[in-house]
Amino acid sequence: MPTPEAKTKPYLRLAWTLIIVGMGLFGFERFGLSEITGPGKPLHLDGTLLSILVVAPLALVFAGIVVFMYGRMRRL
Repeated sequence: MPTPEAKTKPYLRLAWTLIIVGMGLFGFERFGLSEITGPGKPLHLDGTLLSILVVAPLALVFAGIVVFMYGRMRRL
């Protein structure tokens, strides 16, 4: 009997992996920024670093959505 993982289509595994990594990175970023800031600890991060911290999780989630849509359209 095949396992549930064996029945999952490859594009679904890739899409879910991208989305989960993007959401995890977003959560890790929010946790890290909340730990850095606090009373007596001013936050001084470069604008480029902040841009990457915001854009990277969104890009991963968007890439997961695109992979899912492309795989779904190709199957039809």
